[in-house]
Amino acid sequence: MTNLDVSQRIRQLPGWIVLALWALVVAVPLYILVVSCFKTTAEIYGDKFGLPTNWTLDNFANAWTQAQFARYMWNSFAVTGGAVILTLVVSAMAAFPLSRYQLGWSSPVLAFFLAGVMLPIRLASVELFSLMKTLDLLDSRLGLILVYSAIRIPFAVFILANFMRVLPRELEEAARLDGAKEWRILFRIILPTIKPAVAIVAIFTAIAVWNDFFFPLIFIFDDAYKTVPLAITTFIGQFRTDWGMVFAALAISMMPVLVMYLLLARQIREGVGATGGLK
Repeated sequence: MTNLDVSQRIRQLPGWIVLALWALVVAVPLYILVVSCFKTTAEIYGDKFGLPTNWTLDNFANAWTQAQFARYMWNSFAVTGGAVILTLVVSAMAAFPLSRYQLGWSSPVLAFFLAGVMLPIRLASVELFSLMKTLDLLDSRLGLILVYSAIRIPFAVFILANFMRVLPRELEEAARLDGAKEWRILFRIILPTIKPAVAIVAIFTAIAVWNDFFFPLIFIFDDAYKTVPLAITTFIGQFRTDWGMVFAALAISMMPVLVMYLLLARQIREGVGATGGLK
């Protein structure tokens, strides 16, 4: 090993130490969550880090059946899926003319969307609640879908517009010569070409919506429409809590987003790598 290699490894050492510490911070709570899914409440209080005495799936079965967790999962699937689809469709239709047409007001409009990313929407919770009540959207999945889509669209427009801007214009010009309409150019040519950007928007939107507790707490009162994060709080009682069932419910709630991330991992890596070349 040359002196240059040794010097380079020494410079990289602080970064590796930080990454190792961060991996430990993530791995320890994840380990506690996984082993606690198979423990009784007494075992969890007795030894948080120890393995369960008897490995059992009773906590998962109780969470799924007795706590009616399947209904809450369906609500989260419906809200998350609707928000992801609506966000992608609306943001793509907004990003396309802003990035591909020669418009003098494109930059100010993009700056306006960027401002939507920076402003905390929770500051307008009271006004948003009044609006939802006026539109009769409280206690409904549609109300949550519209709120989440409105929140995520600025970020999605910013990401998609930057990816669309660097595409060669020959793609759409050739399609126009063949008689293709604008909507077909967008959905058949542009979006398939920027799959990494679409994957980034989809996974970030899905994670934000799936894990959100704040807006369901404000807008949902009926148990029939509660999403997973809000429903898990109902498992925690005032005098007694079955913590094994709570951890099992948390593990179940993690799986859909984890599977989605694994399916889109390659596209996300490509998208993150491509951002270095965006201008």
